[in-house]
Amino acid sequence: MLALKPQLVLTEEPITLEVYGGYREIGGNCIVIKDKDRKIVFDNGIRFQVLRRYYRGRIRPLGINELRSIGVIPPLDVFEDIDALYISHFHLDHLGLLGALPPGTRVYVPSISVLETIEEWYRVTPTWLAELPHKLHVDIAELKPYKEDEHGVTPIPVSHSAYPSYALVYNGYDKTVFYSGDFRVQGPLGPRIDTLQNMGRVLGAEGTDFALLEGTNIGGVETPIGPEEFRSIVNRVLMGGGLSIISLDPLDFELLTAISELALSNGRTVVIASSMIASVLPQWFTSEFNVGNLKLAVATELEEVSAVPVDHVSLKQDVFEDPSSYLLVQEPVGFLEMLRQMRVWGERLPRDATALLTTPEPFEAESEVEEETLAYWLYMLGIQVYRVRLSGHYYPHELRSILDVVKYRRLIPIHTRHPKLMHTLSGYNK
Repeated sequence: MLALKPQLVLTEEPITLEVYGGYREIGGNCIVIKDKDRKIVFDNGIRFQVLRRYYRGRIRPLGINELRSIGVIPPLDVFEDIDALYISHFHLDHLGLLGALPPGTRVYVPSISVLETIEEWYRVTPTWLAELPHKLHVDIAELKPYKEDEHGVTPIPVSHSAYPSYALVYNGYDKTVFYSGDFRVQGPLGPRIDTLQNMGRVLGAEGTDFALLEGTNIGGVETPIGPEEFRSIVNRVLMGGGLSIISLDPLDFELLTAISELALSNGRTVVIASSMIASVLPQWFTSEFNVGNLKLAVATELEEVSAVPVDHVSLKQDVFEDPSSYLLVQEPVGFLEMLRQMRVWGERLPRDATALLTTPEPFEAESEVEEETLAYWLYMLGIQVYRVRLSGHYYPHELRSILDVVKYRRLIPIHTRHPKLMHTLSGYNK
């Protein structure tokens, strides 16, 4: 098997940075830092743009070795003699396939309990994603926010569409490296997670030698939607008298909290109609978002006993009979499955039903339901569809405020298709 070369190598003695994924592409992040006797890795992402190039329809991966040989997942060289692998958040283009890691690898993750739930989602899948759960020979530990560990790594809590998420700072023997992971400046909960303040707390006035900064939305054409605009849109939908349905990423606890708060202010009970979202309710309830006073329920049609103190209501007997009192919350894949099952039941949704699709991230997720397909099913069932995206990534106009906090000597754009534009916007000319 040919050894795959890094996309970018940058050396300033005594430190060397090697980027194996995420350079001139969105997702698949994998960064190796070599510093004298230390070797650490940030993220272990799946490169979905490479995956789509080689596999479609009935053409499926033969296994881990094939995925590694064509660069879908990082080469084994990355993990040879490493001190630790650090995962910034749980989207697959950063988490990757933990089951493909060599024996003895130590992995730091944002949350062990959330990881355990995610691994259960994929453990029984007949696809190559069954390699996502870690093997027994891999040592899992949990990141501790703001605490520098024995390898010189400090996690910084950031707002993103997967909870919890971290930026990472490596404090080396002679130089420092800032790795942003994925983040947004303003999330749906506003200042309750103040990303820039958190970054400034660790970086201080000195800044960093190297800034590996994501730029997902650089060069994009989408209209920026902030938390105020998002809440206004959702409020308008909820103020209508019909059934409201919202689909979202199961890991976006911030968005789930914001939507639940808006539902409460509009006199609606949030009904979780997704097994995946129901499975993360214990982690959501123990998060920093103080959700105990919200009006929440789980659909009895899921046939699952909730591990948290919420009511159980029936879609057919409760929600459809009094639709203006409820807000259905789903994730995209389960959303489509639920709607198709309703059709089998012969159920007709209440009139004036509205569906709000919040685009899942990352866009490259293998199980993502194409919105066009989902919309066809909704139209057939008599549902009006709207799409709104509060991005999990900062917008280009926010770059300058970020760089006021993340002061650097050398800027390395990652997780972007437009690194030159990012350099231009930042004023970086080295």
